[in-house]
Amino acid sequence: MELFPTPDDDAAVLVAILRNPHDLTIAREQGWYRLPARHAPARLAAEWLAFYQTGAFGAERWQVRYYAPILRYQLLTRREMLPDEPDHPQADAPYYRIAIGPLASLDLPVPAARLRRVTFICTTFGCLRRASDVRELFHPPQSPPDDIWGAGLAGRAIR
Repeated sequence: MELFPTPDDDAAVLVAILRNPHDLTIAREQGWYRLPARHAPARLAAEWLAFYQTGAFGAERWQVRYYAPILRYQLLTRREMLPDEPDHPQADAPYYRIAIGPLASLDLPVPAARLRRVTFICTTFGCLRRASDVRELFHPPQSPPDDIWGAGLAGRAIR
């Protein structure tokens, strides 16, 4: 029996940013992820955490590849989580420390066909499993930016 079975399609997933490989190492080896409280989504009640990897990941950039079960949330300062960085400008800022279980890889990573500025995406595991592009993770699906500025605003008489 697996410690953490594969999530059901309707399981709530928060897709968060992994800015650099060091953050992936922390998630994998220490079992937690930090999220600045001031940037946290209004709804932080997910069962699973998935990671969007930035350009810092080279060949694995701009994709969602890894996910993990969320075990608990704590509100701490950055200094409490990263005591080796006491002079960081955000050292005293509140952060959520999200304890996670072991990382797993998606069968097929979800790429961003175009470079995307991702903050957080609240989605389901079914969407994550079936998506062929990051924009398909938004629930309900969002139009690409070109469509939003084109037909979407024209219908509202906004130029």
